[in-house]
Amino acid sequence: MANNRGKEFENQIKTQLSIIPDVSLDRVRDSTVGYLGNVNICDFICYKYPYEFYIECKAIHGNTLNFKGHIREKQWEGLLEKSKIKGVFAGILCWFIKAEKTVYIPIEFLENEKQAGKKSINQKYIDTFIQMGEDLSDTDKIIELKGKKKRIFYKYDFNEFFERFGC
Repeated sequence: MANNRGKEFENQIKTQLSIIPDVSLDRVRDSTVGYLGNVNICDFICYKYPYEFYIECKAIHGNTLNFKGHIREKQWEGLLEKSKIKGVFAGILCWFIKAEKTVYIPIEFLENEKQAGKKSINQKYIDTFIQMGEDLSDTDKIIELKGKKKRIFYKYDFNEFFERFGC
C-alpha cells in the first residue's frame, strides 16, 4: 500500500508540474539495478526561470521523516551536492498523509539537523519552521504546499511554490 501511495503521489506531482507554463520537467526513472551503481538522486528535475529544482517525493504514513529509513544515502549525497550549485534548489517534497500536510524541505536544512545529531524530524517540528516563514534563509525555508484535497490526493498550487523562490 505504501509503495502504491508513494508512486501515485509522484504521478500526481508529475501531472501537476507538467501543466505549469514555462516549466521544464524531467522525471528521473527509478532503477531496479541500483546495486550496479546506477542510482537516481531524485524523482524530478524541474526548471522554472531562473532556478533548477531537484525534488525527491516521499509519502509518509506516520508523522516522522526518518533520515535513513526514508532517504537513501546516494540520494542524500546527490541532493546535497546539487544544492551547492548557484541557482539550484534540492530537497524533499514530503506528504504527511495522516496530517494531510505536504511540505518542501531543503536538503541543506536536513543536513544541518543531521549534523546536530538528529536522525529524524517530525511534522510538528517542521510546523515551527513553517511558522517562521520569511524570517529564515533559503536553506532553512520549509514551504508548505497549499492544495485542495480530491478524495485522496491534492491539487497543489505550484505557482505559489515557485513564487516563494522568486520564479
